[in-house]
Amino acid sequence: MAHKTEIGKDILEMLMFSLYPEAETIYREYLQNATDAIREACDAGVLDSMSDGHISIRINQSKHSVVIQDNGIGIPAISAESTFKDIAKTPKRKKDYLAGYYGIGRLVGAGYCRQLIFETSAKGESLESKIVFDVDKIREILEDDENDMGAAEVIDSATVFSQGPAAEEEHYFRVLLNDILIEYPELLDEAYIRDYLKQIAPIDYLAEFKNSLIKPSLSGDDDEYLPLYYEMNRVKVSLNDYVDIRKPYGLRIDGTDDQIYELRFFTINSDKHEALAWGWYAITEFSTQIPDRDPNNNNLVLTRGMRLRIHNIQIGNQNFFDGTGYFKQARSNKYFNGEIHIIHPRIKPTTDRSDLAPTAEALEFKEKIREFFNYEMQDVYQTANKVKKQLERYEAATGILSSSSSSSAGNTEPIASPELAKKLSDAQKEQEKASEEIRKQLDAPRAKKIGVKAMLGVYQQKMEQIREEAKTHVLEGGPSVQYGSGQTGLPTPKPTITEEMEAMADKYGSEGVGMLKKVFSLIDRHTPTRSKEVVSTIKSAVLNDLKNE
Repeated sequence: MAHKTEIGKDILEMLMFSLYPEAETIYREYLQNATDAIREACDAGVLDSMSDGHISIRINQSKHSVVIQDNGIGIPAISAESTFKDIAKTPKRKKDYLAGYYGIGRLVGAGYCRQLIFETSAKGESLESKIVFDVDKIREILEDDENDMGAAEVIDSATVFSQGPAAEEEHYFRVLLNDILIEYPELLDEAYIRDYLKQIAPIDYLAEFKNSLIKPSLSGDDDEYLPLYYEMNRVKVSLNDYVDIRKPYGLRIDGTDDQIYELRFFTINSDKHEALAWGWYAITEFSTQIPDRDPNNNNLVLTRGMRLRIHNIQIGNQNFFDGTGYFKQARSNKYFNGEIHIIHPRIKPTTDRSDLAPTAEALEFKEKIREFFNYEMQDVYQTANKVKKQLERYEAATGILSSSSSSSAGNTEPIASPELAKKLSDAQKEQEKASEEIRKQLDAPRAKKIGVKAMLGVYQQKMEQIREEAKTHVLEGGPSVQYGSGQTGLPTPKPTITEEMEAMADKYGSEGVGMLKKVFSLIDRHTPTRSKEVVSTIKSAVLNDLKNE
């Protein structure tokens, strides 16, 4: 007689009490299930779009409880009990657009509380289905070595299923974790969980980040990244009184205060020309590594490093790409601020979502992203380090020359001090050397790589600003200065845009000029590096028209 396979009770030990190494990851699991329910509600016409989806989280510290509720599709009353109780049995495997894969994640909350409850109702039904898991009883059975019950028997003996009235127009799924164990205070720490959700949840970006960086960095309606960006899962997530949690990316890098000038979008393709992933990283000055904590306020930096996401839910943590597994240098990932979104349906996370399951496509993705990191991104920050040092030399030397020019204005006699003459001569040589070194970096083959080119554009802009400021000093003090027996100094430059605006004060008044300066400043702040030259030309044309009116 053939053996009948049995599933022992110990499988519940893994699914309920040992699956996740960090308690807070249960929020990610329930967010993923809620996002899938919202997606299915959109497919069924229950919701118009993903943006209508809402996941509400309520943490009650005094009662040691957590409630997570979504307005997704809900579970029909006829199939609710089997859905609640069955293990590793899910229709999601047939739907590549859903984030859930294994049908086991719903039970993970049991490992952190004494009572786990699910409540649900589907639109058009007047019934709410409810199941209560007595987690203490399950623990007791699992710890009894003499008890040989199977996993299904344990579930049946430790749960109570019931149904009651509900409004037909309602549709929801609710998770209640009652009596959170004292060993896991982080689950009830609202500030800690809010920061965690900002990093891992399938939520939208801050409006200023979208309007000032994402949209300008996408070149137009025909941009290949637009559909990828718009198809990305985005739902509303609230936590207690914090009604709309957003990803924490801003206009500057937390921890270094580097300005973000634009975003570099990229795709990762397989050798078969299949799209594996797409992503972006911020173009900054890459002045230094991004620290774990902001030195100005000691807050955790929530955007350090490249982040990996599937269905817009983070895989692993901020250290996923750290070390030498992806970059040649262990510190490299700490210079970057960005995301990588997996889009190939056969690249899936491991059960605990700490890594990617080892499919052929996932292994190829890891190889291809490693190639991209080391072909372009490592060159970006290493070249930035070289240029930054030379720009500092250039700025210091230029400051010496322009200050001397300003302070010696109107002096037609040679300056007697040989020490000063040597100082100025050395400064000019230092300026020329630094300028030549920067030019070498601009002309190097790697400068043609898109990210490197964009970053160098940032430093070119900063160099122009230094020149403009130096010219302003010379204009204020005089055209040139004699040093020793010869003349040294910057040539008389044409007026800067700022000076041209100030010259129109008689015509438009100081308030008018002030408003114009503010408008131009806002334009500069929101202009991608690649468009600076065009915008400068436009501003000059505007000033010319205003002068001639």
